[in-house]
Amino acid sequence: MHIFFQRLMLGVLGWFVFSGVAWSKPLSQPAQATVLKIQQLDASDYDWIARRIYQNEANQNPKYLTYWSQAEPFPSFGIGHFIWIPKGLDVPFVETFPHMVAFVSQHEAAPLWLSQLTPFHPPWQNRAEFYQAWSKTKLTQLRDWLQRTKSLQAQFIAHQLIQKLELQVQTLHPIEAEFFWHKITQLTQDKRGLFAMIDYYNFKGLGANTKEQYQGKGWGLVDVVLAMAPESSDSILNQFVTSAKLVLTRRVRLSPSERNEVRWLKGWSKRLDGYLINGSDRT
Repeated sequence: MHIFFQRLMLGVLGWFVFSGVAWSKPLSQPAQATVLKIQQLDASDYDWIARRIYQNEANQNPKYLTYWSQAEPFPSFGIGHFIWIPKGLDVPFVETFPHMVAFVSQHEAAPLWLSQLTPFHPPWQNRAEFYQAWSKTKLTQLRDWLQRTKSLQAQFIAHQLIQKLELQVQTLHPIEAEFFWHKITQLTQDKRGLFAMIDYYNFKGLGANTKEQYQGKGWGLVDVVLAMAPESSDSILNQFVTSAKLVLTRRVRLSPSERNEVRWLKGWSKRLDGYLINGSDRT
């Protein structure tokens, strides 16, 4: 295995372990409870989570496991549309594909060409070149690998969320942090709520990236939870969905008009409504 890839894998394992998460300081009690919920997920739970994320992100269509949108200067891969940023491209997004590959490869070897790639940048210079290579060996092998490892990709998303979440909440005012963990602890008591937390993080991020804001307002998981009503007669999951819709509507309202983000709002709302589907449904 190439030395770059080995170092990348070791770096990821410095943050994650397969059965838990490595932390820089002791966790708060509510954070420990949330981590425990993740650790208690079994293989069937991750299969179910993976299927739902795959449905939300790719409509369960394998062709979207390797995808380059006309609206983006980079390709995305897997059930979580993990982005892989071309060399020299400066974008306000966090690259996730290399870390996902390192994590999943501990349990299912990646295609040889990918593990030996150096430097670890996309081998396609642009979207046209990417789709010219669509049916060739590299992308075919990659799609096959991503298809086989959907459950492991779901585990990567969940573990990455928990690792980043505690670090981000530590930056909040103590009153905000207490409110945040109070709501998250309630939300994750239910399987559907746990999925909503994991999927929304994968969908719209944590909310920690100051570049991913409009007029100083973000739309990540932390933003949604902090915007929830302190008291409500609704279920905690309904509260989360309502808050997420309001936060995303605010995003559209504050977005530059030339982006025409209102076109996405209906689809976003449908995805959020999907969180209310019975969590026992494993189809």
